[in-house]
Amino acid sequence: MKHAGTIWELYAELFSNTDKWCYYPTFTIKEFSLDRILNDGHEAVRFIQEYFQCGGKYMIVRDIARYCRTDRATHSISTFFLGILLLPLFKKHHIHIDVPEDKTFLWLWFLTCLYHDMAYKFEEDKNHLPTLNRFVVENNITYQILNDRTIRFKGVTKKTVRAYYRYRINECGCVDHGIAGGILLYNSLRQNYAEVYNYCRGVNNNVSYDNFKWNGLHLSSSHFREYAKCANAIIQHNLWFKAPGQKDFEKYVDYHLDELIYSPSAKPYYKDWLTALLVFCDTIEPVKRFLNSTPSSLLKEMILDFDDEGTYLKISFNKSCVNPASYIERVSEMKDWTNLTIQQDEQTIVISDINKMYK
Repeated sequence: MKHAGTIWELYAELFSNTDKWCYYPTFTIKEFSLDRILNDGHEAVRFIQEYFQCGGKYMIVRDIARYCRTDRATHSISTFFLGILLLPLFKKHHIHIDVPEDKTFLWLWFLTCLYHDMAYKFEEDKNHLPTLNRFVVENNITYQILNDRTIRFKGVTKKTVRAYYRYRINECGCVDHGIAGGILLYNSLRQNYAEVYNYCRGVNNNVSYDNFKWNGLHLSSSHFREYAKCANAIIQHNLWFKAPGQKDFEKYVDYHLDELIYSPSAKPYYKDWLTALLVFCDTIEPVKRFLNSTPSSLLKEMILDFDDEGTYLKISFNKSCVNPASYIERVSEMKDWTNLTIQQDEQTIVISDINKMYK
C-alpha cells in the first residue's frame, strides 16, 4: 500500500483514529487537538504528561514536570506520530520487530519516544559536569541500568556507554542527554513499579510482586526487560559513529570507543529495531530543524511519499517553503554513517535501502 500526503494530513488522519496511536483507552483525547499539541509547547507537555498518567507512570509525570522543554515536547510528539506512520518501513526486508502485536509496539514506542529528549536540561547546563557516579547520586537513582548485570544491551556494551559519557563530559563539555535520559527513564519506571506495588500490598498483603493489577492496569516484573529496551534505545540514539579522518576520531580511539568506530567500506548497523526506528525518525523529524516556523504551517508544506514494502521514503517541500536546503543536507548526512541510499535535489530527498539500517 502506498501512502502520500503532506505530513500534516497524514498526522491528522492518524490523530483522528485513536486506536492507531493510543495504548490506553482512558486517554482523554477530547481535551487535545493536533494543532495545539504541535504549536503550543505547554500543551505538548500536558499531552505527554496525560499519556504517561494514563499508564499510572506517576514518577515519569514528575520527571516531565522537572525536566521537559516545551520545544522538545513538540518535537517528541511529532517524532512519535512519524514513527507510527513509518513503522511499516521497519517491518519488511528482514527487519523483524520482536513484539507480538501492534499494541505492544505502541506501549514500547510511547515510553521511548515521548521521553527520549527529556534530559536535554542536563546537556544544556555547561556549568555542571558531574561524573557518571555523581550524576546517579545527584538524581537519586536507585535502579542504575548500567549496573544491572541481568540487562545486556544490543548494539554497544555498557563499558562503551560509560566511556562515551566521559568523552562527552571531557571533550564536549556536556552531559549526554541520551545516556542521562535512558538512566532516568529506567530508574523512574522501576521506582514507579515499586511504589505501586507497596501501595497495593498495603491494601492486600497477598499481592504478588511479579504479577498484579492496579487501577485497571496490569503490572509484571517481566516488564523490566521491556523498560530496559526503551532505556537502551534512548541511550543509544545519541551515540555518534566515527570513521578514520573524521573530527574527534583520535579521541574516540583514546576513549576506547571501538564499538562506535567504523570503516567507510563497512558502515555500522543498528542491532536493535527500537533504536533504529528512533534514530531514523529523530533525524528526519522536521519540527526541531525549523524552530522559527510554526509546526502546523511547516508540516503542511512537506509531503511524505512511501509504501508499506519499505522500498523508499520520499520527502518533498512545496516551493513556498523557506530554505529547505539545511534540512535536506542534514538528513542526507545519514548516508555517511548508515547503509541508507539517499538521493537529493533542492526540494526533495529520497531514502531507500531502509532495510540496511538494522541487522
